[in-house]
Amino acid sequence: MPMTPPRTNLAIAIDGGGAKGLIVAQALLALEQAFGGKPLIEYPNLKILTGTSTGTIIGAGIALGMTGKAIIDMYTEATGHVFPPLFASWVPASLQGWLTLLVGLTRPSLYSPDAIKTMIRNVIQQQTGNPDLTLRELQQRLRPDQALVITVVDINERRTHFLKSYQENDGDWKLWEAILASSSAPTVLPVFKRGTAFLTDGGTGAYGNPAYIAAREAVEWSHYRPEDISVFSFGTGWLSPAAFEKGSGAADKWNILNWAMNASNIMIGDAARSQSLEIIDRYIPQDQPERSMDFRRFQVELAQDFNPFAPNTQTNQQMLALGDQLGQRILNDQHALGAEPGFDPEGLRDALARSNASKQQGTQKG
Repeated sequence: MPMTPPRTNLAIAIDGGGAKGLIVAQALLALEQAFGGKPLIEYPNLKILTGTSTGTIIGAGIALGMTGKAIIDMYTEATGHVFPPLFASWVPASLQGWLTLLVGLTRPSLYSPDAIKTMIRNVIQQQTGNPDLTLRELQQRLRPDQALVITVVDINERRTHFLKSYQENDGDWKLWEAILASSSAPTVLPVFKRGTAFLTDGGTGAYGNPAYIAAREAVEWSHYRPEDISVFSFGTGWLSPAAFEKGSGAADKWNILNWAMNASNIMIGDAARSQSLEIIDRYIPQDQPERSMDFRRFQVELAQDFNPFAPNTQTNQQMLALGDQLGQRILNDQHALGAEPGFDPEGLRDALARSNASKQQGTQKG
């Protein structure tokens, strides 16, 4: 079954996930194929790109005119360079968690930002001739009806900011600054300081999955009707409850290190699911299907997690294979709310069913 074409106004939203962005980058090859084989930014229906952390890197790459293949090459060429191994290969994996914690106690971040900053600026240079391209200049390269939206968290304000390519107040941001701020994962990369503001990874807020931001951008700022909008939301892999426990151990046995390693994963996972549910609740009214937004959440289930900051040749190959699966799901309309069940590891269908049942009970009581 061929992919159902998106509606007139397409928004693409890409989750955070470090090196697991390679899964989405590979899946984009299928989307390019469906849209005629050109860089995605040339597709006339593509209006909005939103990303968090690694999703910002991919979204910005699309906005710069990169192909899926070029984005894949960027990820694979960065392997072992942007995040070099902290320990020798002979150090037992069972010790590396404790040693990582000890290293983290001695400095603000595990890695220097120099390598990723150089990589990002080189890519921007290759695409535009100007490594210090600003968001304002990026918008001039885009069509007037296109926009890139980037999430960053202001630490002192304790809230998420949305940097927009068309917003005049954000225009003097260099693109590499915005990408680095959105990707500065706590403990992994240092806080990004700009002026007096301390900024960090957009995933530390509530928008590790920026799909709801894409939907709101389309409706409230671009003023498109929900029935004219498609939101393609891409996750970077989801662990089932059993796989999560297998990798993390039973929660009632966690010590302080286990909590330090796993608490953020719980919050990020909950936020990722909740952003999809916000779209369903607000823009997919069950009593008026003709006014519903076309929301396609594409996600793959992981048998085991990948370290988002320690990719290697083997894990890259595994992630590329998962990306092929994700790409095939795009082409086959196999997404969380699609007609075919079995492609919803985050449980959105069950949540939707519970919500509908609750609303029906409320109507009956009324």
